[in-house]
Amino acid sequence: MKKKVTLRDIGKRLGLSAMTVSLALRDHPRIPESTRERVHAAIRELDYKPNQVARALATGRSNLIGVIVPNSSDPYYAEVIRAIEDAASQAGYHVLVSNGSYDMNKYVDRVRAMAALHMGGIITAPPLLSERPRLPSFWQELLESDLQIVLVNRQLRPAIFHQVAADYLTGVRLVLDALVERGHRRIGYLSGTPAMLPIKQRWRAFQRHLQRLGLPSDPRLHQSSELTFAGGAAAGRRLWEGTTEKPTAIVAFSDTVAIGLLRFLHDAGIEVPRAVSVVSFDGLPLGEFTTPSLSSVVTPMYEVGSRAFTLLLEAMEGRHSAPQSLLLPVHLALRESIGPPLSSPSRLSSKLSSPLA
Repeated sequence: MKKKVTLRDIGKRLGLSAMTVSLALRDHPRIPESTRERVHAAIRELDYKPNQVARALATGRSNLIGVIVPNSSDPYYAEVIRAIEDAASQAGYHVLVSNGSYDMNKYVDRVRAMAALHMGGIITAPPLLSERPRLPSFWQELLESDLQIVLVNRQLRPAIFHQVAADYLTGVRLVLDALVERGHRRIGYLSGTPAMLPIKQRWRAFQRHLQRLGLPSDPRLHQSSELTFAGGAAAGRRLWEGTTEKPTAIVAFSDTVAIGLLRFLHDAGIEVPRAVSVVSFDGLPLGEFTTPSLSSVVTPMYEVGSRAFTLLLEAMEGRHSAPQSLLLPVHLALRESIGPPLSSPSRLSSKLSSPLA
């Protein structure tokens, strides 16, 4: 095995101390530019690879950043993580990913473990329950530490940590406006469980906009779903069978839940969108290939991840004195799963004019 080149080897070749070489690598102002140029040339010639452990011990910071999400296999977070890894790689950082589930104690354990690795920052989506949370003592300590934190898919008001999220509240308005424009008045909603902050915020926004539109909010048309395909199917069944006056449209918290709902409706022989329209949130590529294709609020998931890393890097460089809050725009992709209700004037008129009616 080829012997690994050390700072001592570079110093010996150039007639410098290992400390001088180390300072030159960090572009320290005490080292003349001519010496720094000689050191960098020797590094390229000898193919020097820095010892990251030694670097962390010397500087108090490694080239690692942490990412902690509820479930890294969730399509939403998988895309966010991919973007973080791409951006981190370009900046010379490596990413350590961990799952925190929906348990705050697990998040605390993960953050402690990552801090012990001399990380400069962590991107995370903790299971906060309120826009103005009473933070556990450990999270309060983080605010006073050098460890930088960026939240993804969390909107605290006001921001406590740096945060990046998509504008889902506008997305709720886009969905309900599109349904009302097509004649829908009885609209169901599949929320998520556990009731974390984004789930609560979206449900409250749904209720508020229903009220603004003058539409009824029937508790029988609200069900909570596990954030899985099976959860969406089960919640869809409970909603559909829980009332004799059926909804003409159902809004699902996420594409994953909506795809489960579509499966229940298909198995039950309920045509989409003829009998009921379905709309959801996230804009996963998979939604384009369901039958029918899924109408959804498209979230810039990749941009959420890349912007989160950029914000973390800026924070680690000391470029922000106060928490930054980025809210990224969304748009509604209308596909085959949305249409007018059976009882709407447009649907009735088309049926009466058809020679087959």
